[in-house]
Amino acid sequence: MKAKNGFTLVEMLLVIGIIGILSSVMIVSFGKMAQHARRSDAQRTVSEVATAFNQLLIKQREWPKALLEYEEQGMVPQVCYVFQKHKLLDITTYTRDKKTGALDSMSDSNLSKTSVDRFGMLDPWGRESLKKNPSCNSDQNTIIGGTGSYKDHLIQYRLDRNYDGYVDSEDGEMPVTGLRIRGSAIVWSRGPDGKDDGQAHKRYPVDDNISWSLAERQAK
Repeated sequence: MKAKNGFTLVEMLLVIGIIGILSSVMIVSFGKMAQHARRSDAQRTVSEVATAFNQLLIKQREWPKALLEYEEQGMVPQVCYVFQKHKLLDITTYTRDKKTGALDSMSDSNLSKTSVDRFGMLDPWGRESLKKNPSCNSDQNTIIGGTGSYKDHLIQYRLDRNYDGYVDSEDGEMPVTGLRIRGSAIVWSRGPDGKDDGQAHKRYPVDDNISWSLAERQAK
């Protein structure tokens, strides 16, 4: 009698096990790739915003009042409006008049209700959460990044308020103890945890993306 061709139970279990292992490896690899992509996006955004600050100061010769007033809150809508008005960043915090194409007046009623920039300029973790939950308000916990609210995922900045060529504690409260950077502005993203990680005793921020060089992050 001719034996029937087919897989034994042991062979089938072995194949299923191999497929499971390969799937797990792929999932982990995809997660790492996605995280790397978000970090790269955050660093690119931080660099673009830092450049925009420098261009604005060259153009205006002084910091606009809104930038100084909301400095410790980060890139909130009132700050983003300044850059939107001068066409220095690709943001849509405020809507345009449908007939003239001009920016509407800066008021809550003219905030873009659907843009991912409606709370201000968010980092990639905040934007991704908002895309998945478009009806969320600014105080709701984020899903990507785990902790904090959307305001914790706003791009942050500090300015050289006294125009001495450095951003340091003389200009106001700093995100890192002992930080003194040559330049007009520093910009950073708090990373996936929504927290400022830089401290004077640490060599580098744990997961923050920063616009300044690590070599000059601490005052001499």
